[in-house]
Order: sequence, then structure tokens, then C-alpha cells
Amino acid sequence: MPLREPKYKYNQSILKLYDDGVKNKKIKVIHMSVLRTAGIEDDSPLTYERGMVNSGKINESIIRTKNKIFELAFCNPWEWFFTGTLNSEYDRENLEEYHKTLTKWISNYNRLKNTEIKYLLIPELHKDGKSWHMHGFIMGLPVEHMKQFKIGDKMGRAVAAKVKNGEDVYNWLGYADKFGFCSLEPIRNHEAVSKYITKYINKELESSVTALNAHKYYRSRNLREAETIEKGVLSLEIKPTYEGEYCSVAWLDYSDEVFNEIKGAFLKNKKKMMK
Repeated sequence: MPLREPKYKYNQSILKLYDDGVKNKKIKVIHMSVLRTAGIEDDSPLTYERGMVNSGKINESIIRTKNKIFELAFCNPWEWFFTGTLNSEYDRENLEEYHKTLTKWISNYNRLKNTEIKYLLIPELHKDGKSWHMHGFIMGLPVEHMKQFKIGDKMGRAVAAKVKNGEDVYNWLGYADKFGFCSLEPIRNHEAVSKYITKYINKELESSVTALNAHKYYRSRNLREAETIEKGVLSLEIKPTYEGEYCSVAWLDYSDEVFNEIKGAFLKNKKKMMK
């Protein structure tokens, strides 16, 4: 009879590649002191920043969601940062109805306009604590379907300040006609905006959507995700970016040399080479 695998494995690492398929790549190395043999949970380990106060009390589902949001944000070549609101014709307090109506409308829009719009959207409550709006990313929306905001147009204060400062902000005419005010800004720093979007995932959102039995984010199908390259014992010492009691994470800028060095340092690779 074959020997059973031990219940736990020790000193395990995971090599992941974050790649948007165009030009942005990052290397992520997760190291865990103990893992269950049943499987390595890539995104479930909590990765707290060193020295964070009361880090152990942070809700695990928030950490998981932040990890996933960053993965989907970084691994796809988003073109626009989107903010969308609802006008008074809709029930602004009904998040799931907003989500269902919006996603169905985008699907129909793609069919009727022959577009391939994809999205990653996070709901946020207005200051009134009841009404919802969306922030997130859009790609595949043709520029000719938008109109650039100009001084004198009807817009919010924040958008008006950006337009006055000479920044490019656009209105998605189709969305505005259907739902209400929206704005789109071209993405200039892919990694920075991927980190920024995770700030909308917080305890307030967690408690609000849990009470509504709703989702913390909405995404198109077939978005790119990070690729797990290797799992096992890593013989190379890598300085962590974040470090917790049982788990550490190292983020590295991509280069073929660094990537291949780490990939080749997993002990199972060396065993294969010796056969």
C-alpha cells in the first residue's frame, strides 16, 4: 500500500505570476510555515503588514477579498477608472437590483453595440449610509461612446476640479442616459490604481453587504487571474514585503532572470533534473 501523505507540510512556498497580458508583470512569493496536505490555499492566508496594530483582529474575509480584488485589477489591462451613480428613478438602496440591472444592461450593450466591455466593480455607500454607487474598472468601451467633460458641463465638484486642472475625464453617454451621472478617467499607473481600488473593501462594506446578503464586488466572466507556477519547498531566501506570524509575502518586480531563478529554486525541480 502507498504511504499516506502527512496531515501537514512544513516550510512551504508558492510562486505566483501576476501578468495583465500586455506589459505589467509582478512576482509574488508566499511562504507559509505550516500547510494542510489537503491543499495550499493561495489567497486565504492573512498577510499583514509588519507592525500593523491589532492586525490579528482584521476580518479574514476582507483580507481575502482585498487579495482577490488586487489580483483581478492587476492581471487585466484595464483602460478606465469608472464611477457610476443612480438617478432618482431607481431604488438607490437596493444594491442587488442595481447590480442585476447594470450587468444585464452591459450584456445587452455589448450585443447591440458590438462591443466587448468588461468590468470589475465595487459598491460603496454614499454619505447618507443608504444609497449605493459603484467604483471600479472598465475596458473595451470605445472612446467614441464617451464625451469628454468640459468646463461648464453639469458635473460634481470633484470632477469639476479635475477638469479645471486640465485632467481628462469622460462621460459614458449610454450609462448616463440609463442610470445617471458617471465618470471615466484613463488609467495611467496600472499598479498604483490596482492597489488604490482595494481601499473600498473595508469593515463598513463587509457589514453592509453581509446584512443585504449581497456581494462585495462584481466582475465580468473570463477575466485574467494570477498563475500559480510552483508550490513546495523553496531553497532560496527572499526578503518578505509583508510578514505575519505564520505567513510572509514577497512582491518582486518581474524580470526573466529573477523569475527563472526563483522557479528553479524549488526543490522538486532539482529532483526532476536529477532523474
